[in-house]
Amino acid sequence: MNERRGSVRIGPISLLTLIIVLCLAVMAVLAVTTSQATYAVTARQASFTEDTYENEASAQKFVAALDGFLARERYAKSSQSEAMASLERELPNLAVQAVDGDTKAAASIDEATVSASFTSPSGRTLDIELGINARLEYSIEQWKATTPSTSEGAPETLWTGAE
Repeated sequence: MNERRGSVRIGPISLLTLIIVLCLAVMAVLAVTTSQATYAVTARQASFTEDTYENEASAQKFVAALDGFLARERYAKSSQSEAMASLERELPNLAVQAVDGDTKAAASIDEATVSASFTSPSGRTLDIELGINARLEYSIEQWKATTPSTSEGAPETLWTGAE
């Protein structure tokens, strides 16, 4: 009387199937983790791009308002010194009217150079400088976008090169 006791036989096929299922489970976890990280980076990039475009739009409106102001001064046949004195009084209004969204603007004048800075809540900043000539026309001297650095401590050196 041969009685078979309940022994489980794991053959090579069953073992291979188990390893494949474990590998697929690990790959699924990695795929979900990678997609979440990619989504976070994409959301940050979208916010960064939106802030950049808001700053650019505000700066373009400011330059357009300044150009309109200078056109009125040319039409009134104002001298450069008269126009610059009048512009100094009007400059804060031009900067405030140009702002889009949550962007903050500040403008100043130094002799024949108008400087303006547009800063988004994220810290992304656009600094512009416009030169005003004797014919009351402007030229763009500087148009520079900057982002504050958020790194803390010394950066990690990945490779120092061949020594």
